[in-house]
Amino acid sequence: MSLKNIVRIILGIATIGLAYLLFNSIMEPQRYETLRKLREEIVIDRLKDIRTTQIAFRNAHGRYISTMDSLIMFLEEGRLPTVRRTGQIPEEMTEAEALRAGLIRRDTIFSNAYEMLFPDRDKAAHLASLKYIPFTDRTIEFTMETGFIQRGSAEASIEVAVIEVSAPWKAFMREPEWRQLVVNATARAKDINRFPGRKFGSMTDPVTEGNWE
Repeated sequence: MSLKNIVRIILGIATIGLAYLLFNSIMEPQRYETLRKLREEIVIDRLKDIRTTQIAFRNAHGRYISTMDSLIMFLEEGRLPTVRRTGQIPEEMTEAEALRAGLIRRDTIFSNAYEMLFPDRDKAAHLASLKYIPFTDRTIEFTMETGFIQRGSAEASIEVAVIEVSAPWKAFMREPEWRQLVVNATARAKDINRFPGRKFGSMTDPVTEGNWE
């Protein structure tokens, strides 16, 4: 084989290699975004379950559960109140009028927290994974903060319960091939004062909305 042909082959291989590298550099961010969105859906579902539990506990006790282990214990052993109504309300009456007239009665009953909040779930599997961020092999827990803030005027200030639960991208997109893309996305999010991942709630405002909503 002549030297000219050898050079042509080498140049051809180099061209194919460069084309592959260029194609991969274009497609890699797209693959990252696709995978991130798919994983975020699962992370968000778990955040919603934590939020459902915390709101139910706050409604019953006026505060949020402070740790994940306590949250799971509450679901296993805790009880939540529900109001059961007996009797019939005549069409010409409101419920309040029927209650005053003794035609209906309200009774408060207490039921297992997990059975009330998640009646159709596999309890053992659900509780075993609830505190962990998905795609971390059950090694990284959600970050959860709870507390109280003051609301109202100085003369009529009240304490309001607050909560924030979060999962950063770097936790559930932690494969080495995504490291730089996660670093870049995290930096962009911080530049515009956004959390680099998924979370709900706030430690400075009594809200429970998620940053996906």
